[in-house]
Order: sequence, then structure tokens, then C-alpha cells
Amino acid sequence: MKKSAWTDSVEIPQFKSLDGDKKTDVLIIGGGLCGLLCAYYLQQAGVDYILVEGDRIAKGITKNTTAKITFLHGLIYEN
Repeated sequence: MKKSAWTDSVEIPQFKSLDGDKKTDVLIIGGGLCGLLCAYYLQQAGVDYILVEGDRIAKGITKNTTAKITFLHGLIYEN
């Protein structure tokens, strides 16, 4: 199995499956990098949200990627 810097250095938590009906203001589908960042910022803003993942948080593509979200790509660089 291929090793990952993300999963080899941290203990990824496991969560119970949702049971019954739930109400929320925002539903985040997917527990990869983008979903986790959305959840983080919504929590910081005090927004009621639920994040759902079909398998396990950060287990899919996020586990083996070097991708990141940044605002710097929109900047114009000058000398």
C-alpha cells in the first residue's frame, strides 16, 4: 500500500454513521480537503452545518495529493 504524508503522521478520526433525520443550514458532501476547509470556516463563522462522507474523512484523493487551496493564484506578480 502506498504511504501518505497526510495519513502516516496523524490519527484520522472515525465518526458514527448518521442516524435518523437531521436538519442543518449547510450540507457539505465530501470529507476531502475542500469539504474539511468549508467545515472549518463555517464552524468559525458559527454556521450550522453537517459534513457527510461516503467512506472515511481524508481517505480518498486528499490522502495522496499535494493540492492546496490558496488565494495567491489570483495575484499579479510584479518586480
